Formats: sequence, structure tokens, C-alpha cells
Amino acid sequence: MCLNTIFDSSHKLVLLAFVAALSVQTCALAVEFPDPITKCHFADEKCMIEQAQKLMKKAATGVPERDIPALEPLELGNIEMLGDKNSALKVDLVMSDVECYNYTKSRITSIKGFSKDLSKPMKVVTQNINPRIIIKSKYKVNGNILVLPIRGEGELTMILDNVKTRFTTTLTVEERDGKHFLNSDTFKVETQVDNVHIDMTNLFNGDKTLSETMLQVMNENWRLLSDDLTPVINEALGNKMKELLKKFFKDIPYEDYFLTD
Repeated sequence: MCLNTIFDSSHKLVLLAFVAALSVQTCALAVEFPDPITKCHFADEKCMIEQAQKLMKKAATGVPERDIPALEPLELGNIEMLGDKNSALKVDLVMSDVECYNYTKSRITSIKGFSKDLSKPMKVVTQNINPRIIIKSKYKVNGNILVLPIRGEGELTMILDNVKTRFTTTLTVEERDGKHFLNSDTFKVETQVDNVHIDMTNLFNGDKTLSETMLQVMNENWRLLSDDLTPVINEALGNKMKELLKKFFKDIPYEDYFLTD
């Protein structure tokens, strides 16, 4: 009797441990979109835009359950632009501790490309528009703009008006335990800007006259600088977005992205 009682107790303990372990595993696999994001029917672009807009708003203060830090401001690290010695813009510019403000206030206008065919990569294209984005950083610059020399080291502020952005990402599919998980393989960013206003502190070691003259030239010829600087900023932005997408996609099966009814 005593041996049977001990056996029954041990059996129950093993069974309880197994059930508990199974419950933990089930909870770990049942990863959902962060609240308040909800699922959409497949190809319901209006719904996807609404949910992406909610995610953008939530991401401003961070999404800890997806390991996504606060994106307001959006930190882009260091950016370096080396001027073309054969062009009118012969400037070497190093920006450090780059921060992008107001990015999460972008209005998403289009999401296309998600597919039911998982046998090949998906090309997903997203577009948004933002009335004003502000970029701040420390800077160090040396070179020539047009025929004027420029040098300095201090704080840089760029104000970008009416920014239209197009994101193109190639999503590959990885199969794990019978489920399919997305991975951002490539990420390309393209932008159009209506105007850029630039301010730099401590140009020419703080010489007010030279600084004001140079800033006037830069702002009157903002597109010249923007054409060279925008691609390197877009590259940094693309790398950041690719990193964030990897975190978002890593443990939510693609099968769980959309409503089935």
C-alpha cells in the first residue's frame, strides 16, 4: 500500500510537470501581434494600413514584447558622406549620434506585395508621407560647396518638409517546425523632399559672418547637398528598418498574420 501510494504520487508529479512544461511551450509558441494591433483578411490593404499606423504610433514609445526600442527619436548611429572631388559639392561630412524626430508621425498610404505563395521571396512595397522630419546630429565637415570653402565641427539640424518615402523589402521565408517565418533579406529606401533647411553651429570656429554666408548658400542650394546626403541617410534608415523587421518577424508564423474566415 505504501509503495503504491508513493508510486501514485510520483506519477502525478511527473504528469503535472509534463503538463506544466507543455503549457509553457504552448504559450511560447502562441505569439501574437502587440496590442492594439489586430489581424486583417488577406489582401485587405485598408485594414493593413490601419494596423501598420497603430504599430507606428505604438513604436514611438517602444514595443518591449517584440524587443523594439522607442523610435521617437529614431536613432540612426553614424552617417558619413564623402564628396565627389569632380562635382560642385566637394564635401566630406561625418554625422554622429544621428537622431530622426517625428518619423513615427508618418502617414502610411500604401502596403502591397504580401503573397500566399511561399515558394519564392515576396517583394513588399510600403509608402508613406510626413509633413516634417527633423534630423539632429553632431557633425564634422571639411571641403567646398560650389567655390566656397566650408569647415567646422558642432551641432547639425536638418528640417525636411513634405517627405514622401517608399520602402521596398524582399522577404524570404524560413520553415521551422511546420510553420513559416518571414525574414527581411533586403531593404531599400527612396525619398522625395520638397525642401530642406540646414543649420550648423560653430562653422568656421564660430565666425558669425562666414557662418551666415555659408548657411545662406547651403539653404539656397539645398537640393545640391540633399542629392548627395539623402542616399546615405536612406541607407542608414533602411538598415535600421531591416533590423526592426527582423525582431518583429522572428517568432510570429506567417500563417498567423491574417484572418482565415
